[in-house]
Order: sequence, then C-alpha cells, then structure tokens
Amino acid sequence: MQLADLVQDFDEGRIKIPPHQREFCWDLQRQRKFIQSILKGYPIPSILLSKATLSDPEHTLEDGRQRITTVSRFRKNLFKVPLNGNGEELSYSQLSTDDRARIDHEIIVAWTFSNATPLDRIEIFDWHQNGAPLSSGERYHAQYGSALVEFVKNQLMRPGKGYHDRAAAIWGIRGDPIQPEEGFISADKRRKWLLSAVALGLGLAYGPANANKNYESGRELIVVPIFPAKQEAMKRDLERIFDIYETVQARLAPKKPRKWLNAHWDLGTFTGYILYSLSISSRRAHDETQKGLPLGQKKVDFEKSGVYQPDSLKDKPMEWAYLKEGWVNYIVSVRRAINDTPRQTIKNELLKCIHAGVPKCRNWSVERWDDGYKRVFEPQTFLGSSPVTGSAAAGGAGAGGGAEEEEDSDEFDSDDDSE
Repeated sequence: MQLADLVQDFDEGRIKIPPHQREFCWDLQRQRKFIQSILKGYPIPSILLSKATLSDPEHTLEDGRQRITTVSRFRKNLFKVPLNGNGEELSYSQLSTDDRARIDHEIIVAWTFSNATPLDRIEIFDWHQNGAPLSSGERYHAQYGSALVEFVKNQLMRPGKGYHDRAAAIWGIRGDPIQPEEGFISADKRRKWLLSAVALGLGLAYGPANANKNYESGRELIVVPIFPAKQEAMKRDLERIFDIYETVQARLAPKKPRKWLNAHWDLGTFTGYILYSLSISSRRAHDETQKGLPLGQKKVDFEKSGVYQPDSLKDKPMEWAYLKEGWVNYIVSVRRAINDTPRQTIKNELLKCIHAGVPKCRNWSVERWDDGYKRVFEPQTFLGSSPVTGSAAAGGAGAGGGAEEEEDSDEFDSDDDSE
C-alpha cells in the first residue's frame, strides 16, 4: 500500500486501534528519525492488520501504530524534521514537492489476517513485535477482558471511578487523562504503573506471594473471575493500606511530597510489606498445621492451600490496630529522618531496617515481604542487627545517614525485576 493511502484510511477511521494495542509512545526524536529514514529511502518494516472476516471492509491495526501515527502527525504539520545537516527544520508542508511525494508514495507491506478469535489476536499481537517485545505492563494492558486488570484500572487508575482520587492523594495520579490531546504521549509509556497496580491486585486477591511483576506467573490468575464478595473484601484491604498512608500524612507531612508519592506507589518500598502483614496471622496458623503433618505427607504453601482470603482482619480489630500503629510509626520515623537530613535518600534510610535483608536482585517475593515484616515488628529475630532497627511500635528506625545523592523523584522503583 502507498503510505498516504494507509494514513488516510487510519485518519478517517477505516483502520481501527484495538483495545489491546500499546499506547502511542514514540518521543519526538524517534518520530523525526523515522521520517528521516523514509526521506533517505531506507526500508520500512511491514505492518500487521486484521479483519473480522475476509470480506469485511474495516481493518484493525495490530502492529505498526507508532509508525503510522508518526506519519499521520507529520502530515498534519504537528512537528518538524531537521534536514540537510544545516540545522534547518521543516514541517511536511514546507518540504519540496519531491520530498512530499517520497513520503506519500512510499510503499509499505501490509499483512492482513482474518477470522481470529479475540484471544488469537492478542497472542499474535504479543508475538509480532518486530524486535520490540511487549513489556509485562503492556501485556497486562492487552488483556482488556481480564477481571483483575479491570478491577485495578477501575479502582486506582480511572478518574471519577473507584478509589482513584483517594489513591492519587497518596500515590499520585497513575492513569491517563480521559480525553488526551492530539499527539498525547502517556506518562506511563511502557505501562509500568499498570504493572505495579496488577501486582498489588494479584497480592490482594491471591496472597502476597503473588504480589510480583512476573507476567508468566500472573497471566493465569488475571483471567480468573473475581466475584463481587471477593472484590469487596479486596477493597477493604485497600482501605486499610490507604488508612495507614493517610495517618502517616496527618502525623508528619514530607518536605518533598512528590518523592514520597513515587515511593508509596512502589510495592517494594512499603506497600508489599504492609499487604503481607494483613494476612500474617492466617499464614502462621496455616504454617502450624503444616508442621504437624506426618513425615512423608506433602506440605502445601499458604497461597496454594485456599486458606488465604482478603479481608482476613475483619473480625480482628486489635490485630489491625497493632499493625496499623506499627506501620505508621515506622514510616513516620523514616520520613522524619529524611526531613531532618535533606540529603539522605529514602533507599539508604530503608537499608537500616526494612531493606537490610534485600538481595541485590531485589525481587518482589514472599520471602522479601516476610523478612521486612520481621525487621519492623520482630527485630529480636535478627540478633546482631543494627540497633537502629527498633520495633515499629516503639517508633521504628532512627534518623541518620548522609548520602550525597537523591533518588530520581520522577520514578521510584526499588527493585530490578525483569519484565
């Protein structure tokens, strides 16, 4: 197809964007480079289209959105491209007749398939990325029919829905605008925010061992229906997490609020440990039953036993009060240390207690959550640990440190899990 014809079909709605497509995320430099490659006569990769049936006149763009959108934006004079190596930048309408024709008449191969099921289309999209594999967050975004993905989007990431406004106050806005302007590039370019939200949702629904960023382990769980009663229980645990952060904020406001929004959003800072603690008594009761099993009888992990259920604290107000006060005291102590020592980083302060046992791989795992929980609530477990790891109920870690660098306030990501 000629590129101009393809873009015209795209602009006039004859080529649709499916829900599972990744967002338009190319920055200006990459858009310019693509236009320059066309003008230089470099080969362009093929695009992938689909039809409901072979005779259907309407196409769906399965792969190639970044390239087609870039050409569409350039032909609308929405950005300029440096040409001739002399620093001059030209829009589409300022190009010579020959250069405009070179873009418009460029031939691009368009593969089309039809009669695919929705799941087939998602899998084809996932596999057909021409050297740019989807991130785990983008793969979750592609699962638009998933009950759990929809739950976290509706509760945390869509303005006017669920807990969005309450969550935004403690975690920052983690979704896209309802009506993005022309050429809008999502701040969540590779759906990292969605990935963290899904990890939290998996932990709420199926236990803290599932609160991780491994798509291969999460893909089977996200398609399981979540019945209304379970959703309500998950919401009550979410409210407990909100309650902790809101109480922290009421007791001690940070000097640099944005940095703390990013830190609170990241499960690896505090939230994963808090989530783990909400079901600690149920876990320990289950583990005790496993200890009493006869030799040779297979032991069952807590999450796989069916014992875990969200809202396990609904009839345990004293335990909840203890956990809440412990976490509030600990987080306030970390925040006070940062306020009192401006050049200290959150990461370095956490290494005195909750992150002291975190390995370099920094994976989100139930072992990590358990270690951090014990360092806050049961410091006596770690004989010989630093004296600054005091009990949470007594006030948590002490102040100190003198790090020379502050972490990037734009994105606080405390772990290096591969996606």
